[in-house]
Amino acid sequence: MYLCDLHSHSKISPDCDVPLREMVLAAIDAGLQEFCVSDHHDLLDYDGLPATVFDWPAAKAQYHAVKEELGDRLTLRLGLELGSAPYDPGAARMALAQGGEELDFVLGSLHNWIGFRDNGLLDMTSYRGDEALARLAMESTLDHTWTLVAQMPDCYDSLAHVSYPLRYIHNDGIALSMEDYEERVRAIFTEVARTDHAMEVNVWHGADLDSWPTLLAWFKECGGKLVTVGADAHRPQAVAAGIPQALEMMKAAGFDYVTTYERRKPLLHKL
Repeated sequence: MYLCDLHSHSKISPDCDVPLREMVLAAIDAGLQEFCVSDHHDLLDYDGLPATVFDWPAAKAQYHAVKEELGDRLTLRLGLELGSAPYDPGAARMALAQGGEELDFVLGSLHNWIGFRDNGLLDMTSYRGDEALARLAMESTLDHTWTLVAQMPDCYDSLAHVSYPLRYIHNDGIALSMEDYEERVRAIFTEVARTDHAMEVNVWHGADLDSWPTLLAWFKECGGKLVTVGADAHRPQAVAAGIPQALEMMKAAGFDYVTTYERRKPLLHKL
């Protein structure tokens, strides 16, 4: 089984203060064969304001320093979690162009409302006692996810945590599920598969394992072939947490390979 983790953060992300070296050492200790740092570049900040600048010089400097120190102990990739690309497609494409040939992998994600509630963060929204707001969050996220996969396929390689709002909706006691949106999710998955993109199984540092068997089954039924896995770690203790279980879920769903990326091209590894 090829142990890899393509979704992790470092001090370049605004919600992480850990140097990449510490995250990579944790990856080695966890027995990973491949690790990708995918720091946040959200085009909307915590206050819902435009944020178009990503610190590529700092991201590349720490990546190259750690890669040189690593030697052949681990395959290290340089990625980016590009958030809210549909808000400003031009800024999204500019950020990717600045990544240049060194950029291996792009996760396409949505963390903000777009066009609602001052473009604030989905995870900082209180849904408690307000099922209508929770449904609006899901519908908004799926609307903009469709825009990403249908109109901006160059702005992502793998579709990140498609069920993202449910983490916080469930925490606030609202019992929505992806099954409530099956038709829309299947349409998104069909487009992801048609354009030879990947879906991410994001196990959220091992805390989200239950939702993925159903989503993997849908993705496969929609023609999906490429699947990436990520623990979404923001601290060393969470690196690779839940990754072995994610790979087992993929096998159970009928997938034969896990996907990693080099220079934004997929590489298949036997499960």
